[in-house]
Amino acid sequence: MSSKPSPQIIVDGPGLTVSRRLDVTITVHATIDVDAASARRKATGWLVSEVGNLLLGGEPALVIGERTLWRVPVLLTSPERGVVGQIGAVDVDAATGEVLSDDTLIQELTERGHQAARSTSSPTE
Repeated sequence: MSSKPSPQIIVDGPGLTVSRRLDVTITVHATIDVDAASARRKATGWLVSEVGNLLLGGEPALVIGERTLWRVPVLLTSPERGVVGQIGAVDVDAATGEVLSDDTLIQELTERGHQAARSTSSPTE
């Protein structure tokens, strides 16, 4: 029986740069109506529709902040090689399922995808 990786909670901020022991206790009250698998499907659908058909969503991480969201890694794939690598991330609202995007994100993912595809192609291709 294979075990699935558990979701992560990402905590960010200047107070985390200390190099000593860090004890963290977190109490969170958040609405999470969209599970990780649904967020991944939403992200993949958006990527294929808006950015490129060789992109898919990876394993989401739960991010607690002003807005509770799933951060979904964007993976570039190749028909010959499978997953080539991660080129970015897209956020999905954990309460509504909305993909949080703008034109800048689309442009960045497109550029990174082209760069990654060029760097992984062999000279004979």
